[in-house]
Amino acid sequence: MRVNSLESLKKILLESLEKYSSVGIVTHYSPDGDGFCAALVLQEILSQKNIKSEIILEKTAPAVYDFLNGRERSIVFSDKLAYDLLLILDCHEEERIGKCAPLISKAEKIIAIDHHPENELISNSETYIDTDKVSVGVIIYNLFSNEISSFPKLAQKYIAEAVYTTILNDSDNFINANTDAETFQISAELMKLGLVPGNIAEKFLMNKSPAEMRFIGEVLATIKTFEDKKILFMHSTLEMLSRNGLTREATDKMTRWVKGTRDVKILIYFQETESGKFRLHLRSNYIDVNKIAMKYDGGGHIRASGCEISGTYSELEEKLLKDIKEQL
Repeated sequence: MRVNSLESLKKILLESLEKYSSVGIVTHYSPDGDGFCAALVLQEILSQKNIKSEIILEKTAPAVYDFLNGRERSIVFSDKLAYDLLLILDCHEEERIGKCAPLISKAEKIIAIDHHPENELISNSETYIDTDKVSVGVIIYNLFSNEISSFPKLAQKYIAEAVYTTILNDSDNFINANTDAETFQISAELMKLGLVPGNIAEKFLMNKSPAEMRFIGEVLATIKTFEDKKILFMHSTLEMLSRNGLTREATDKMTRWVKGTRDVKILIYFQETESGKFRLHLRSNYIDVNKIAMKYDGGGHIRASGCEISGTYSELEEKLLKDIKEQL
């Protein structure tokens, strides 16, 4: 069922927190700086209200979130886990939850909070979607902004840093089209809570090792363009990661290195995740890349979306070129 207002969402959430004793928080597979950090924000808010919750991920949280104690504040999914109340952030489809999806059938109550275009809702969930918000972290902040100001200073600072990380992630450091006046307004409010923006940008967006920078260079060296430079493809392989002694974490935010490239209308980063399987990262300010992602059971935003697809790189290159040309 759709929840149509922030006020209704808060009422449903607070009533559910009073009724159910165990609370689990999940996000989509391959969690990013919005889904995971929004979960950290919500967990900290609940903690200040003396409500215990657990953030469940498919695997150990990436090291990039250590500045928010991401690994200490989350657990890895196992079949033994079950929660009365399941809170789903930054997605609203069962398929996008990945290995954590079995938690859905075990939960008595499900609340999903998202800002992606509506797709297939979980049948027994209460779902709130606001596509006008830059991040789900901002939605969580708006839900509890009045209470946050009364929290201890350390808690305020932690929440401010985590919310700001969700903004940096989904606005790509304020350069995406979803950056609006509210984005800057909330960022200013977060500074009053103890946020130092440059510190978080350095920890989340920069802070690369020499090996990571070398890997980025190798990926950029794979760039190919098509259709008079309107289409840009680049890719990474597992062998490239291994050669540089890196894990999949090194592939995060790879598209930001080519965003704004002159003449390019759409870019796709093909990230090999296992032999014969790729994670596609699609970005464009000119076509609806979400339509392409949804064709392969993925999803996201109109301008930024993703999916997983099987095949050789040459096969997928040909397939995606056809999909893009149909829209161009």
